[in-house]
Amino acid sequence: MNKNTDIKTSVNNLSAKYTLIVETVWIYPGWFAGIMNQPSKLSTLLKFVETADPSRVLLEIESKNAPGDNFVGLPNNNDRISEGYAKTAKTLAHMIEKKTR
Repeated sequence: MNKNTDIKTSVNNLSAKYTLIVETVWIYPGWFAGIMNQPSKLSTLLKFVETADPSRVLLEIESKNAPGDNFVGLPNNNDRISEGYAKTAKTLAHMIEKKTR
């Protein structure tokens, strides 16, 4: 997400006021068969919570069917699925940028 927005985030920062929890709801790994492929798809629930009290959910965003692939296809399931998480982060970063202008 840091690559796609001016708002900087950190991992495991216990002094941060808010925390983003990413819950994976559904994963379709897609497939690769040489000249043909199908991208992975990933659905997540993004929860912004207070770090001091994670039971206090401030915002929930549902992300459905984030595609995980590049144009040439990825033969490795892990790479395709990780691209779905990257797409989710990029989309979230753009949404935050748009809403905070």
